[in-house]
Amino acid sequence: MELEWGKTRAKYETFLILTLIILACVLVYYFHFILKTGIIVTHFFYIPIILAAVWWKRKGLWVPFFLAGILFFSDWINPIRTDPWIEDFFRAMVFISVSIITVFLSERIEKSRILLKTSEEQFRSVVSSAIDGIITTDISGKVVFANESFQKIFGYSKDEIIGHSVKKFMPRQYREKYEKLRTTFGNTGEHQLAGRTFESTGLRKDGTEFPFEMSITVWDVNNEHFTTSILRDITNRKEAEKTQAILSAIVEHSEEAIIGKDIEGNILSWNRGAEKVYGYKTEEVVGKSASLIYPPDSDELDQILKAIASGDLIDHYETKRVTKQGDIIDISLISSPIKDINGKIIGVSSIARDITHEKMAEKALAKTEAQLTLVTSNMADIICQANKDGSYIYVSPSVKSVLGYEPLEMIGKSMFDFIHPDDVEYVSSLMHDAVSKCVTQSAQYRYRKADGSYIWVETLGTPLFGKKGEMIGYVCNSRDITQQKRMEDALRESEEKYRSIIESASDFIAIMDHNGVVLLVNEVGAKRFNKEPPEILGRSLREFFPEKADEQVELIRKVYNSGEGLEMELQLHFHGAELWYSISIQPLFGSENKVQNVQVIARDITEIKETQIKLEQALKEKDMLMKEIYHRVKNNLMVISSLLNLQSRYIKDEEAKGIFKESQNRAHSMAIIHERLYRSSDLKNIDFGDYIRTLANDLYYTYVPNPERVDLQINVDEIMMDINTSIPLGLIINELLSNSMKHGFPGDNKGEIIVDFHKVDKDFILEVRDTGIGIPEDMDIYNTGSLGMQLVTSLTQQIRGELELTRSPETSFRITFQEKEYDKSS
Repeated sequence: MELEWGKTRAKYETFLILTLIILACVLVYYFHFILKTGIIVTHFFYIPIILAAVWWKRKGLWVPFFLAGILFFSDWINPIRTDPWIEDFFRAMVFISVSIITVFLSERIEKSRILLKTSEEQFRSVVSSAIDGIITTDISGKVVFANESFQKIFGYSKDEIIGHSVKKFMPRQYREKYEKLRTTFGNTGEHQLAGRTFESTGLRKDGTEFPFEMSITVWDVNNEHFTTSILRDITNRKEAEKTQAILSAIVEHSEEAIIGKDIEGNILSWNRGAEKVYGYKTEEVVGKSASLIYPPDSDELDQILKAIASGDLIDHYETKRVTKQGDIIDISLISSPIKDINGKIIGVSSIARDITHEKMAEKALAKTEAQLTLVTSNMADIICQANKDGSYIYVSPSVKSVLGYEPLEMIGKSMFDFIHPDDVEYVSSLMHDAVSKCVTQSAQYRYRKADGSYIWVETLGTPLFGKKGEMIGYVCNSRDITQQKRMEDALRESEEKYRSIIESASDFIAIMDHNGVVLLVNEVGAKRFNKEPPEILGRSLREFFPEKADEQVELIRKVYNSGEGLEMELQLHFHGAELWYSISIQPLFGSENKVQNVQVIARDITEIKETQIKLEQALKEKDMLMKEIYHRVKNNLMVISSLLNLQSRYIKDEEAKGIFKESQNRAHSMAIIHERLYRSSDLKNIDFGDYIRTLANDLYYTYVPNPERVDLQINVDEIMMDINTSIPLGLIINELLSNSMKHGFPGDNKGEIIVDFHKVDKDFILEVRDTGIGIPEDMDIYNTGSLGMQLVTSLTQQIRGELELTRSPETSFRITFQEKEYDKSS
């Protein structure tokens, strides 16, 4: 435990003084009251008086007054002598005087001690906090003091320094000279380097040497000589001086114009580069305003000085200047502020480089680059340059339209980052081969686009070599050949399919030139001539068909000239027999879309031809038979119609007579259809529009005695109708027209009857309407006793039609149907 000595000491001092005062009081009582000898121990009073004055200073003055009071009090209570007051007063004055003198001397001594201590502490503080090393040595050269900075500079601890010779901190080459100076100092008491500042070299603990600057002071204590040295490490300063010397040399010998100006723009320094750029010698411009090198009426200097004064840096600023000869030149300018040690801006440093030729070259280059960019931007090819590792250093703008990349996206990246992984080894081997043989190589490979898909490109790569023959990179010209590759693949596939087809075909297939010379023939075709395909190649048709060759070659040349194929049937004398062939001659186009060769396909159709002849003969016979049948059916129906007409003459009942008349008309309508079929070249279909006109006119003249009362209008299209639809549709028309003509216009009623028959898309529409008296409202056409109406509804269902009846304003029967597909063989 550490004692608080200040407080403890005060307690001890207080205790001791109070004890001495009490002891003095006891002695006074003993000698004055007990022995009655008087106070003879007053000399003891000086002890507490002096101690109180020394320790308590002015606060201790109460002690002499207290002890003097004891004297007076004792003599007053118990007077032993007569008139003791003068003696007591004298003693009291002595006590007080001794106390005051002691206090005065004690305070002076305390002040001196405090000043000395303060001075010592200040000295130690200055020495300890000094950045310079401070060392004190005695006459023998041993170190008696070294501050912390000295320890840090040399790398030693305090124990490693104090008591050791100062030569420990010197390189060996300086120790002999030091020893001579120390001997002289010991003999004469004078040091040759005292009061001087000089530079020397020190030796650190780690063995490294460094420069320092030092000053020495000599002083004596008790006739002993000491030296105190203050040294400063100037390593950084030396390096700075060296750097400054180098920079000065660089500035002076620089090709660039380096000018120093004050804050007013007056020239302070002018290097050789400035002389070369501007044409002025140093002595011509120093001290003058820098405006002499600025173009007339330019305020640029003021703007630069203003910017520099505000602390700005003007970096790589391109502008113009005027030379001594009056020429205007382009320069690249850097201006920066010059500051003093306090950071105050005191001037401007300007570095200018003449870029007149560069600007002219830039303009020429820009023009060339613009032309090149225009070309490369609009070309289909991609021009690029890569270093020896394959990394792009230039890519033409056309890459955007071909691959979707911006040129900057590819710069610095390896070409192998874009090549399909399966093609990398192939491309790499071609690149090495191009370098080893110093030739341009061509490669086709897959390349990744910006959207992640791959296209085929063809690249011509040329290696580039440096001045020493070393390989430095490649120049590549790439073109998108995806469509070409697809066409090649399609052509290859087509050729393979074509060969597969012609070889597997059972027909004669050959490719010939315009003279009928065989260029390619399949195996089946060669076998027809009892030969192998190679034996046929190069031989002309004239060798195989001498009689028909001219005709065949003429057909081939016709295809050549027209560019259009021909299909025909030819009868050839082959292997002693007359054979029929179906021949197809088609053009084969080459470059520029011109006919290059022809393809001939010949199929033996002899059996088919013979069968066709037999079928044609059979069809002729069938047609004759059908016409005979239609003719006989028509005659029979006409006979039936005539018989019904004859029979009706003997019938008196008008109703029965009408029934006979209707049956006669129905037979007549069917007879007309068979007559049309008999006269038609097509035995299955008739022109139904013509049929309607004939039937309607026949019925009109039969049932309408006065044509002026009833007008007949027929609006029909020329439509071919199958007999299976024509017969029921003819009966329907017969019933509707006869019903209208017989019952629609009784008495002297007038009106018109209209017949429409048209085809709309797939639907056939038949409409029979009249302006007569109409059909009664209560009559149901689907439930009527009329045979005619029953035939209409029944036959409509037979042809799968829809019947619509309109009673007002005209009576209209509208039938919509689609023609039924019948078995053609029936």
